[in-house]
Amino acid sequence: MYSTGIIVQNERIAELTFRLALETEERLPLVNAGQFAMLRLPRRSDPLLGRPLAVYRCTEHRLEVVYLVVGKMTERLAEQQNGNTLEFWLPLGNGFPESTAEHTIMVAGGIGQTPFLMLAEKRDLQNPARYTLLYGARTKSRIACMDDFRRTGIDVRIATDDGSEGHHGFSTDLIERVYRPGESTRLLCCGPKPMLYVVFKIAEKLGLPCYVSLETPMSCGLGICYGCVVKYKDNPDTDEWDYRRTCKDGPVFNAYRLRWDD
Repeated sequence: MYSTGIIVQNERIAELTFRLALETEERLPLVNAGQFAMLRLPRRSDPLLGRPLAVYRCTEHRLEVVYLVVGKMTERLAEQQNGNTLEFWLPLGNGFPESTAEHTIMVAGGIGQTPFLMLAEKRDLQNPARYTLLYGARTKSRIACMDDFRRTGIDVRIATDDGSEGHHGFSTDLIERVYRPGESTRLLCCGPKPMLYVVFKIAEKLGLPCYVSLETPMSCGLGICYGCVVKYKDNPDTDEWDYRRTCKDGPVFNAYRLRWDD
């Protein structure tokens, strides 16, 4: 669905990191954890295209995203004031698959925690399944949103490259520390591609299902331009590769079916 929203919050919550909330008169559609929205500044030709952002929260009349200021679009976005309007369309792409696993380990780096909050908030509190977030940032000043995750009651572990908070190292270092052999476990990951690959290799070693959310650059977000294709196997037991659009067929993919050496 295409809509226009009024900015009711656009505040800095960590170094270069902002939380943006839009409210709409229209009722927003159901969004699954892992899906994204395309946001665009209205009546602007610079930047002309929208920017894909993972949906952080979505209720009937409110959309929330968390973004990192890394380029022209997000620089312009950070300048927007309450009361300004933004254009957006959602829900786009797929989400994280349903699972009966006893333990879901969510591994995030950079701004990769954002698609996981709805998953943590919607978990069945009557179900004893465990959820763990392993979140890595460059330094303490880049850590964002952890209070929201802790309020859901899940286990949160932090790693920083410089050791300023939590584990001194990478979030991927913590996977085998929280994994319990004999407990059915799945790995979900969102972040830079090198980190996704490390998570996949750990999943492969432990024999665990693994799904990754790709941060492939997108232009249209609708599957029209084919600018975000990745190599993918429909059948992992063959050597036949095909192309899949990250915006339409992803951004969440089975890690065992992606071609990692490209």
